[in-house]
Order: sequence, then C-alpha cells, then structure tokens
Amino acid sequence: ALASYLRRENLISDTRIKVEDKLAFFLYMVSHNVSYEDLQLEFQHSGQTFHEYINEFFNIVPVLASRFLKPPNIDEPHPKISTDTRFYPYFQ
Repeated sequence: ALASYLRRENLISDTRIKVEDKLAFFLYMVSHNVSYEDLQLEFQHSGQTFHEYINEFFNIVPVLASRFLKPPNIDEPHPKISTDTRFYPYFQ
C-alpha cells in the first residue's frame, strides 16, 4: 500500500528498479541500521545505486511528515494533566 501511495503521488517513480524494491532498500536500511556495504551484500546492487535511491527517500521524508504528522494542539494541556486534580489548577 505504501509503494502504491508513493507511486500514485509521484513521490517515487519506477525506473529500472521498481518502487517496491526501492522501498525495501530504504526500510531494510532504516530498520536494521545497515550500511551501503551491507545493502550490497543483501540485494546485489552497486553502492552508487543504493546511494541514489536511498537519497530519494530521504528527500521525500519532509513531504511525508507534513502530510501524515500533525502537531498537538499547544493551547490545551495534555489529557493526563487536565484530568488530574493535582496538576490541572496550575494550567487553567
């Protein structure tokens, strides 16, 4: 579903390597904290290939963050504070 979303929104496009494979490179690198050398051994592509495609993902992280991450409302206290009588009087 994530690969389809990235393709549909033109954030990552298919080249000689499909979006699903590029996503697999990125997620494997981030989740396992591996280097480009480890990716080369695991996926059998050159270091330049990984550098290019991993950078594509790092470039779209701000776009994805602005679409999916919403900051909390800073004008209201946290629900745990507002429901606790020991703390809430200080935040009124």
